[in-house]
Amino acid sequence: PTQMDNTFRLKTDVRGITAVRVDALTHPQLPRGGPGRSVDGTGALTDFLVEWDAGGGTRTAEWRAAVADVNAAETPLGPPYLQRDPSKDDRVTGPIAMAIDGDNKTAWTTNVDPYRRNRDHAAVFLPVEPIAAGDRDYTLGFRVRMKHGGWNSDDNQNYLLGRYRFSVTTDEAPDPAVVLSDSERRVLDTPFDRRTPAEEDRLFDRWLEAASPETAARLAEIWSRYPDGETQLVAQALDTPRVTNVMLRGDFLSPGEAVTPGVPEMLGSLPQTDEPPRLRFARWLTDNPTAARVVVNRIWQSYFGRGLVETPEDFGMQSPPPSHPKLLDWLAVELADSGWSLKHVHRLILDSATYRQSSRVTPELLEADPYNVLLARGPRFRVDAEVVRDSALAAAGLLDRTVGGPSVRPPAPAFLFQPPASYGPKVWDVDTGGRQYRRSVYVHRFRSVLYPPLQAFDAPDAAAACVRRERSNTPLQALVLLNEDQFTEAAVALGRRMRDAEGDDAAKVAGGFRRVTSRTPDAGETAVLLKLLTAERESNGEDAGWTAVARTLLNLDEAVTKE
Repeated sequence: PTQMDNTFRLKTDVRGITAVRVDALTHPQLPRGGPGRSVDGTGALTDFLVEWDAGGGTRTAEWRAAVADVNAAETPLGPPYLQRDPSKDDRVTGPIAMAIDGDNKTAWTTNVDPYRRNRDHAAVFLPVEPIAAGDRDYTLGFRVRMKHGGWNSDDNQNYLLGRYRFSVTTDEAPDPAVVLSDSERRVLDTPFDRRTPAEEDRLFDRWLEAASPETAARLAEIWSRYPDGETQLVAQALDTPRVTNVMLRGDFLSPGEAVTPGVPEMLGSLPQTDEPPRLRFARWLTDNPTAARVVVNRIWQSYFGRGLVETPEDFGMQSPPPSHPKLLDWLAVELADSGWSLKHVHRLILDSATYRQSSRVTPELLEADPYNVLLARGPRFRVDAEVVRDSALAAAGLLDRTVGGPSVRPPAPAFLFQPPASYGPKVWDVDTGGRQYRRSVYVHRFRSVLYPPLQAFDAPDAAAACVRRERSNTPLQALVLLNEDQFTEAAVALGRRMRDAEGDDAAKVAGGFRRVTSRTPDAGETAVLLKLLTAERESNGEDAGWTAVARTLLNLDEAVTKE
């Protein structure tokens, strides 16, 4: 669930409780280690109550104060946790006082900043009068109310604490000047000469924060600039490997003979070293000549649209034989002998006479070799989806060529990220300021929701690996090139570039044509485009005329075809 209201009860004889402590604890199985269950590993506590059986009925503690090791500024809920109608959702998160105000719209959160959010945190609640001051055993209940998650029971909208612990004290003077988290208390319990530099830094940070409100505010501002990193699943080897069995008839309830890691005997054996098994397997894999053949075949496919082996995903008994087996072997040897330098193989192919020849085809050659298996002409095929978008943005002068950095979210229809189009609601905050024009390799992808302009040009989904894309030519692709937001923006920008260029209209049209197709238009093509320009000018004005020409150019077959 994304919201909960649970009470944890126990029978106890502890009387006169003067403070209750709640520890929000990290755990390796929580997102980013926790202590919360949100995608950032954070959580929010809407209300905390303590109830006990007082003989004549249940009583609830009245709090006079609450203190915590972290107190975030009051902030409205972010997009992942909002209700169906965000305009009606005025819930906020902030300091620990919000966990005792009895208001369902406020909550204490561990989401303070990227530096401190994924740590153990703690809060201490102080009652107006001691809890359970009687002289008999009773039932004590700790009630946690977490009502700041989203409307859908989905991991993306979860805002619960994931692991927590309750403690009590009967100390007569429990008021804490500083609340230390569980991990900070463990450091204090460690002898001074056994503490690591990181542990000492942790305590020093905590001391600075408690030194004065001004110091705490300055540290909070510094911590808020801490980079918000990305997480990635990694494999962690067990100290004692898990036993793996052959499942009889595929039934996991019927384990058969135990097996150990290995490779087919006909392909040699794993290196007998003390290295980790995955590294030994990687070394064996690259010593196998098949690996080099597979790599160079995929490189060849990226340039010619078809591999020397037509099925790059299958080099087995059922795959077709290579069209040029000696060429495949030669390229594989070149790759291995060059120290597995991919740049070397790319340069070999690009500098070859085979790649540099014309893609023009005669009727006779088309009849004899329609798929260019014999390589009698240069490659000609529609480019991949990412290149379609990048080419349009580059021709318009909009493409951001910055290398590295976080993914981006260009404009996309909002309904795609809500059920039923999406399995669960997803956040798609459209980037602005030029970042939306970054190369398509940086466009964010959800596993179940593709970015529509790329999907229209056969970009595969992220649910499975794909080593060979199918290519289609559909009317939908023309509609995307004409009407999709970013292609429209590219047309407007390209139209302005042509409008502001030097020379007469014919020279401006020729310049735009060359930006899109990498060649100069002939007289007939120029005449058609000038006629379109004149008609649009008269009907809709100067800018609309150039935009219409640009849209036409970006929708040409040559604009999306490698020749």
